[in-house]
Amino acid sequence: MRYVLGYAAALFLLVLIFCQSIIIPTFFMPFFRWQYTRLEIAQNIDIDFDELMHVTVELLDYMRGRRENLQGIRATVAGVERGPAEEGLEEFFSCREEIIHMEDVRVLYDILFIVRNVAFWGLGAVVLAMVLLRYKVIYFLARCTREVLAGFLGLALLLVGIVAMDFDRAFEVFHLILFDNDYWILHPARSLLINMVPIQFFIDIAIFIAALMGGVMLVLIALASVYLARIKRKEQLSFGGRR
Repeated sequence: MRYVLGYAAALFLLVLIFCQSIIIPTFFMPFFRWQYTRLEIAQNIDIDFDELMHVTVELLDYMRGRRENLQGIRATVAGVERGPAEEGLEEFFSCREEIIHMEDVRVLYDILFIVRNVAFWGLGAVVLAMVLLRYKVIYFLARCTREVLAGFLGLALLLVGIVAMDFDRAFEVFHLILFDNDYWILHPARSLLINMVPIQFFIDIAIFIAALMGGVMLVLIALASVYLARIKRKEQLSFGGRR
């Protein structure tokens, strides 16, 4: 039973790290500011940089449920004001494909947030159960977590290697798996969204996600290993003393 709870906690922790490693980069505004500057997005779209950041904030608010829709976002693009359609203006996000695609993306992030929350509370419940049952919580968490995270990292490294060989193909397969339509295929001539986040943006954010996830897991594996090594050393010394 100890190991059942230990592995359950480790799996909840893995899911929690996985979800947060996607959520944090997605909504990390300094990353967008850096990418927009490096890739010269504002110049390519012909929009003021501050207005581009404003549009990005509104877009991310929509993705996490803080906006009902993408209508009414004001910005001037190529000298033409965009904004609410009821004012006779063209919407910033006016391409049908990008609007439908972002609706699909929002659903995915809704699911991601739900899974993250379930993992968080599940981890808390399992740890509480282990405490109430008077198990060696830290020991079993360390042992099970190290094994689960190390196993996942091995698979993740294999996946990273496959993706690195042909990111464009991996990007296409990723969308074919997650979306049941082709609205994710956006055309730069019609969609401002795809101009805001070109393929290089997705490459960089994928690296960010992988680095964050891998870094957190490696730190936890290292801490667990150090702790377990100390426990083993104490047991050996104790056993030697009894002899």
